[in-house]
Amino acid sequence: MVNKRFSNSWSIKYRIMKIAALFLILGINASLASSTYSQSATLSLKANNKTVQEIFSEIEKQSEYVFFYYDGILDVNRKVKLDITDQTVDIILNQLFTGTDNTYVIKDRQIFISKKKNTGLIGPLPLKAQDRSSFRGKVLDDLGEPLPGAAILVAGSTRGVTTDLDGSFELEVNKSDKLVISYLGMEDQEIVIGNQNDVVIRMKPKADELEEVTVVAYGKQKKASVIGAISTITSEQLQVPVAKLSTSLAGQMAGIVAIQRTGEPGAGADFWIRGISSFGANNTPLILVDGIERSMDLVDPEDIATFSILKDATATALYGVRGANGIVLITTKRGREAKPAINARVEYGISNPTVTPKMANASQWMDYYNDITLQGNGQLAYQPVEYDKHVNHTDPDLYPNVDWWDTTFRNISNNIRANVNVSGGGKSVRYYVAGSFYSENGIFKPVKNPQYDPQVGYKKINFRANVDINVTRLTELSLSLSNQYEIKNRLGVAMESVYNNTLAVPSVAVVPVFSDGSLSRPIVGTNPYLDLNYTGYSADFWNNAQSLISLTQDFSFITPGLKGNAKFSWDARNESTLDKRKSPVTYDALGRDKEGNLILHQNRDGNDFLSLARSNRGAQTWNFETSLTYDQVFNDDHRVNGLFLFNIREYTNNFPTDYIAAFANRNIGIAGRAAYSFRDKYFAEFNFGYNGSENFAPGKRFGFFPSGALGYMISNEDFWKPLSSVISLLKIKGSYGEIGNDKIGGDRRFAYNTEMQYTGGWNFGRDQAKWIGGIATGHPGNPNVSWETAKKTDVGFELGLFHRIKLSADYFKEKREGIYIQQQSIPSVVGINVTQYVNLGKMQNQGIDMTLEYEQQVNDELYISGRGNFTFNRNKVLYDDKPSQQWPYLNDVGFPMDQHRGLVAIGLFESEKDIANSPTQTFGPVRPGDIKYRDIDGNGIIDSNDRVPMGYTTIPEINYGFGVSLRWRRFDLSVFFQGATHVGRMIGGSQVYGSDGSILSLGNFYEEVAENRWTEWNPDPNAKYPRMWMSAFDNNKQQSSYWWRDMSYIRLKNAEIGYSLPKELIQKIGLSTIRFYIQGVNLLTFSGFKLWDPELNTGTGGLYPQMRTAAIGMNVNF
Repeated sequence: MVNKRFSNSWSIKYRIMKIAALFLILGINASLASSTYSQSATLSLKANNKTVQEIFSEIEKQSEYVFFYYDGILDVNRKVKLDITDQTVDIILNQLFTGTDNTYVIKDRQIFISKKKNTGLIGPLPLKAQDRSSFRGKVLDDLGEPLPGAAILVAGSTRGVTTDLDGSFELEVNKSDKLVISYLGMEDQEIVIGNQNDVVIRMKPKADELEEVTVVAYGKQKKASVIGAISTITSEQLQVPVAKLSTSLAGQMAGIVAIQRTGEPGAGADFWIRGISSFGANNTPLILVDGIERSMDLVDPEDIATFSILKDATATALYGVRGANGIVLITTKRGREAKPAINARVEYGISNPTVTPKMANASQWMDYYNDITLQGNGQLAYQPVEYDKHVNHTDPDLYPNVDWWDTTFRNISNNIRANVNVSGGGKSVRYYVAGSFYSENGIFKPVKNPQYDPQVGYKKINFRANVDINVTRLTELSLSLSNQYEIKNRLGVAMESVYNNTLAVPSVAVVPVFSDGSLSRPIVGTNPYLDLNYTGYSADFWNNAQSLISLTQDFSFITPGLKGNAKFSWDARNESTLDKRKSPVTYDALGRDKEGNLILHQNRDGNDFLSLARSNRGAQTWNFETSLTYDQVFNDDHRVNGLFLFNIREYTNNFPTDYIAAFANRNIGIAGRAAYSFRDKYFAEFNFGYNGSENFAPGKRFGFFPSGALGYMISNEDFWKPLSSVISLLKIKGSYGEIGNDKIGGDRRFAYNTEMQYTGGWNFGRDQAKWIGGIATGHPGNPNVSWETAKKTDVGFELGLFHRIKLSADYFKEKREGIYIQQQSIPSVVGINVTQYVNLGKMQNQGIDMTLEYEQQVNDELYISGRGNFTFNRNKVLYDDKPSQQWPYLNDVGFPMDQHRGLVAIGLFESEKDIANSPTQTFGPVRPGDIKYRDIDGNGIIDSNDRVPMGYTTIPEINYGFGVSLRWRRFDLSVFFQGATHVGRMIGGSQVYGSDGSILSLGNFYEEVAENRWTEWNPDPNAKYPRMWMSAFDNNKQQSSYWWRDMSYIRLKNAEIGYSLPKELIQKIGLSTIRFYIQGVNLLTFSGFKLWDPELNTGTGGLYPQMRTAAIGMNVNF
């Protein structure tokens, strides 16, 4: 060991991370035993005329202590005599500093030397100090703890002091002086004296932008040396009151495209990395938790240590066949050498829909129905007397007027989140143990039922234990256990069905329950109240258990920098569903008898008993991995690191439905990395994955997937130093590689085998109209079936300005080849009934993503930071083997995947003359007020050949997020906005344009439709909605530009304000911190589309709504 001496405070800047590394290697961080180490560790010293420096060296040699001090506060050349046997270090130091103006503080295994209070001068005072006055201050860390030994220097001089054990200092200063405050591991602070007499200075931990560590594939790298495309986020930014981690990702990171398609309790989100690059079977990224493929939604955000996404080939090639769609790397928290630290969080929230749909009321619906019956037969369906009875709630049994939303839903739901974890450990054993609970109710409003509770809800209990054991000085054993138990209660019918029917059933169609208590159900249609309360319930149960054991061996005794690791994981998932269904007796009303009694007709038999059904599912997965890593620096200039890894994984379905599903799925492979850097300026990296998959035929099962990258840190060049105060960081990088995907889909597993059907046959003859029975090919095999391959290119840069602003940007382009599709270009005259699946599809995806970050400690009380990210991607189908269409715009090739196509609407027909002078529309007879379409191909007929690509797909091309965080004194505030654009969908269904048929099958529609539709008394050719209709009529239902809607939006995604109690209050009861906060999710949504939440995956609005949540919480640290 060597003593850490600093010639001045600025030398800290480039030594901090070296010291931090020393802390890690030597294990001198605070430990479980650290509170007793200084009392139990004894030393013996015999020194005759040795210097103080030599005494320090001898203490470090005999113990785990390391000394820290600044030049000018200690005479290290002073010679002393000591003769001490088996004494603690404080006894030695007391003797060593007797008669001097030095003192010390022991923090765990770190000893800081400083001056005694009011005598801590670092440099000499000038002779003339008559203009100076006494200035006092106190230096605290970011948690409010005193910092002894901090250096306080007058800028431009050698005059200064160090803080005492309480973090206090006193110094003679001029009003014009500027103080520079420095402390090991903290960012320098500057303050101008002015008229101040005292000040409290809060220091911020320093994270050097060139020395930060980033999690990469199978390891970690210095951030400066990372030349792959990687985005990271802190675990604090994922702390939101939601059930699943995936729902908190939208807008948080460059490259992430996340969409929450439904807001039902326990729902997660769909997400992709850099959008969709394949129209094959699998587009989802690989999720790795502590290096093992697992679901991210099983991880509690409180347990996350790091969260990264790997985007380009350099970052993902090591994962071979699993890395084509990008990778999410999550590492969970682990213990460290420190006294036990307990963290607890409890939170209560309430939720309501971000958009509450406004449906047509009774008058609007009856006006609509009268309108269409007048068009049909010239009669009013609702005569004035009947009309008034509905409106005035006269005899609701026969003339209902129901507010279905109020009947079915309540105003708010609630959720509870709680987490407690404890971490710590000693030099030999470190631990992190955590437990959490989450509960969320739905917004349905069921009635009390003695047989069961029909309320929708979701509950989750998490447990995690991570333990690290130093078996020897060079051997570490790590154990990780986790378990998640989930319960989801559902209705007896599909949840979305009840929600959709609540919107779709007209208020005048049926009463929820008759006045005599009989259950109501129309002859045609449904009763949402009945479906909610009297159809039983379903309950889903999930139990997930994960285990991981890892052994790491340092082989530095063979060669420095060499390490080995072996890990084995075993995961099990068991699922069960309990269905208790009910089918009660229901009635419809026929009228009243002479005495006024209600006449009911039983329209469905039933009973009051609950039927019972149970189903079970489950699977288990094991993974074995072993690796060797090497990392070494030669001559302080050349850094070489490498990795070689072997991996095998097996997945088994415990409840197979056929013999094919009973076979385990296996993957096996090796991977390697070789990286070189010179003086942290020039970087080169090569990665490869060589993987095997049992999905393919022998001889085709293994594939080689390489990647390479180059990087240049321009800002580390000597010629850049004059610019470094402005442009503090500039790095350019580029990569190219090929990644595989073996989850290619198709019609079955083992697609290289041909399956015959003994009860099959052939179609032949003109139009394939003839059929003859016999043995036929059911599924033709393809012995050449192989990988889907992604060829990825990435070029980017990183820019730092003024040591405060960071900008990173990447351009990416990916070409996906070998997409597994069924042949469609083989003509029928060949006589093949079923065509092969082949690796013929091609697709391209390209775009840019960027991240901007800013942070500044404005003064000792105010800290501000901001962040933003932007992602744009656009894909294009290059080949799909479909026959070419007559017009190029009818082909999928050349357009984005799932491109909307429709007729081009050019308004509404104004008159019969307008109809006669327009091209013939082939979707039924049209009338004034119907949608008028453009004849694209010019043949005088509007048909399917006039459908053109229009708008954007349902997955946004542009995703972004931005926010700001403030910390002032004990208050903190953060707001974050998230948005998406270049996204849209076709809308339709009865909620938009009604239904066909009688009153009982006609659906309700949105209030906006009622108020903005074309009518004979309001024949606006530019009306937002066409005329209503009753008969079977398809013209107005055609997908067209009339029904395409822009679903762009921006949300106030997260907002939080918190307050931390003063430490002097809470330390008396043994607490470190107590913070209270108020938090909101989806608080505001701004969108041009108003009918329902634009993020929902629906064209009718009939899905469980997206929720807005407000929560209060408390976070306590012991």
